[in-house]
Amino acid sequence: MPDDGARQLEPAPTGWAVPKALILLALPIIASMVSRTAMSFVDFVMVSRLGTQAQAAIMPAGVVLFCIIALGMGVLSVVSTFVSQALGRGEPRDGAAYAWQGTYLSLLFGVGVLPLWWGAEPLFAAVGHEPAVQAMEVAYVKYGLLQVAPALVGVALSNFFTGIHRPMVGFWAALIGNIFNVAANYALIFGHWGFEARGIAGAAQATSLAAALQAAVLLVWFLAPHVHREFGTRAAWRWSGRRMMGVIRIGLPAGLQWLTDIAAFTVFTLVLIGRFGTAQLAANNITFKFLEVSFMPAVGLGMAVTAAVGKAIGQGRPELARTIVRWGAGFAIGYMGLIGAAYVTSGAELAALLSKDNDPEVISWASRMLLLCAVFQVFDAIGIIHSNALRGAGDTRWPAIMMIVAVLIVFMGGGFAAAWFAPQWGSLGPWGAATLYIVILGATFWARWRFGPWEKITL
Repeated sequence: MPDDGARQLEPAPTGWAVPKALILLALPIIASMVSRTAMSFVDFVMVSRLGTQAQAAIMPAGVVLFCIIALGMGVLSVVSTFVSQALGRGEPRDGAAYAWQGTYLSLLFGVGVLPLWWGAEPLFAAVGHEPAVQAMEVAYVKYGLLQVAPALVGVALSNFFTGIHRPMVGFWAALIGNIFNVAANYALIFGHWGFEARGIAGAAQATSLAAALQAAVLLVWFLAPHVHREFGTRAAWRWSGRRMMGVIRIGLPAGLQWLTDIAAFTVFTLVLIGRFGTAQLAANNITFKFLEVSFMPAVGLGMAVTAAVGKAIGQGRPELARTIVRWGAGFAIGYMGLIGAAYVTSGAELAALLSKDNDPEVISWASRMLLLCAVFQVFDAIGIIHSNALRGAGDTRWPAIMMIVAVLIVFMGGGFAAAWFAPQWGSLGPWGAATLYIVILGATFWARWRFGPWEKITL
């Protein structure tokens, strides 16, 4: 353990220094999240040029793929927790060792999911979408599996840089990957620059290549001489059973939390919304694209809260952690509240921007879905910030249990009940259950942070 003098090298921020430091930490992370969202958005827009069937296929396929990646992403999210707490303790080189363990986990997970290549076809056949839509969904998921390993390596290394409070590295890597993805999409989807037109499969291939490039950029930076001098990144490469088990012990509940949430929304999209036809499925996909504009920046802010809370706890300053969370929640509520107001006042106009050929049925359903989304914006902001705050403190088990219970009873239970017993509501029935689910999660994560035992947790 470092001596008390090492802890006092950096005085605790006070007054406006707290929100200023949080914003400076958060902005590059938010920009990275926006960049990643833009990558998905570009895929959606470019694939939509192939027609309504392709537009209907891209979202369910993307959700399935993200569901596969979600477990690994959740586990690796605690790399930032361990790194930031090590930084706060005055042991910055310990953080590099955790980044290496995260990298090894990423590679193992990426190889482990490759057999799912043969499971894509029966999965979408069981869902029962139109045959042409099914074929596109299968193609996207199969080639998208190739991105899992490099994408997770990128997550692990990006969380290292977030944990040491240098998130600009992750931003530049994401930006480089995004620019490459646009060019690769143009070449592989539509067949330019001598490449064969591969349609929706080309979009998945382009994203896989972009993920590999982004991971390579982060790895080169991680091993750079100036980073090695400060954090010993080249010397910390050895497998560490103790650190690996620490990442798994704290990260697995976080991973299950991510997986549960994403899996629930996957079932929501494929089964509950998919049963109401292509028009409502396309409307659902448009709604999710606008939701990404809302919650992805808040998730980026939440990741900054994780790193800032972790560092404060490593320094032995729980009151500073509470102050950070209050500011983070305020920023998120303000932003997402404004987005919710836009959904209410301009839902139809927003939906028309993404509807292929301005389909009036798609626009009508999407605008009503956005109204429901407006209801839960503030609660979603509260849940995102406080969930990430708990993760920064190492409190991951209880939030995972709470989410699993809420998913089974409220989201899936209520969603299936609405779809089967009130089919006249169409997709708005399941969307109502989703709204209640997000409201409940926001309230419970806030209560856990306010009254929970996170100050007593020792990693």
